[in-house]
Amino acid sequence: MQTTPPVIVSSSLRIFANPDYRRIWCFGLLSGTVRWLEFLAVDIYAFEITQSPQLVALFALLRMSPFVFLGFFIGALTDIINRKRWLIILTFIVMCVCIATAVAAYHGHASYVVLAVATFVTGIYWVTDMPLRRRLFVDAIDSGSVASASAFDNITNYVTRGVGPICGGLAYQWLGIAGIFSLSAALYLVCLLLALGITQRQVTENRRVSQPKFALGLLLPPISLLKDRSFIIVLGITIVYNEWCFPLVAMVPVMGERDLQLSAAAIGLLSGSEGLGGAVAAMIIGLTANNRSLFTLYYWGPFFYLIFVAALALHLSIGTTAITFIAGGAAAACFSAAQFVLVYLICVGARRVSYQSLSARVPLGCTMPAICLSSLHHSRLFGSWPVKA
Repeated sequence: MQTTPPVIVSSSLRIFANPDYRRIWCFGLLSGTVRWLEFLAVDIYAFEITQSPQLVALFALLRMSPFVFLGFFIGALTDIINRKRWLIILTFIVMCVCIATAVAAYHGHASYVVLAVATFVTGIYWVTDMPLRRRLFVDAIDSGSVASASAFDNITNYVTRGVGPICGGLAYQWLGIAGIFSLSAALYLVCLLLALGITQRQVTENRRVSQPKFALGLLLPPISLLKDRSFIIVLGITIVYNEWCFPLVAMVPVMGERDLQLSAAAIGLLSGSEGLGGAVAAMIIGLTANNRSLFTLYYWGPFFYLIFVAALALHLSIGTTAITFIAGGAAAACFSAAQFVLVYLICVGARRVSYQSLSARVPLGCTMPAICLSSLHHSRLFGSWPVKA
């Protein structure tokens, strides 16, 4: 019994012997780091030039709006398009946007509108990254390794949520907003080279699986899925998480600078603590969780996250905020670790990725009204309270 964990780890690490999986994994590591690096640094800059929580929240809305309008459609199209080609095209586009924004910033033209446009484009890229990249690594490995690959992807996601904000805070303090977008462009260039190196041919779906006859049928979930009680429960929990848990992340730059009076680097460390807590929890879950425990993790993760946020509202300080973020990251890891696999087990057929987009991407758009409310009431709920060191 004592040798089981090493055997599991050794077996799981074998997927890294696959060159294409290594490329796709490194792609996800770098693109995720850039995403969270920009998420923090751009919001800090927006608050510095506007001093408005509402305008900072608007950046978060611009990032999330593509999930509302494109989330499920992108997931459905992923089943039928050339995934490698479109990943390359979209990565090239977002790299060019970062270069253009960096040039504008170097010449003193990094206005709020310029950054808003760049943020919206990166939001579109964000909504396409997960379904394209996950399908690519599923194509690259055998079916028996999908669970291990998904676990490593979840761990990597939380590592980037920790490393990205820390790097973003430090880079912004030393290099400014122009340096942030220059660094982003360089990392996207590496991602582009990794995507170009993928050699695995795209796996075609089994034609024996019944497919919709009309184009609209490819974009809409079947009625039987919407009547599935398990799927609706998963969808409901996802909406709760995205409506009441995730918006806290969008207000970190405002809380850090206005309420806690921290430097950009310190705000990055504070924001990154959530990702680091999530990474540790994701590793533990990956080694100990099984199919029977998935729903338990999925339910209690958001539940405890809400408890931590409520406790923070009672006593806002640097210490309690850091503890809340670490614990909240661990709770969020319970949620995200179970989500992908639960939908995979519930749904059948060749369109699982599009159903996963319905359960994961569209509810993320529900974050938008919550972010609006959190920004509108931030001054009333936090700004007027004394902060304890």
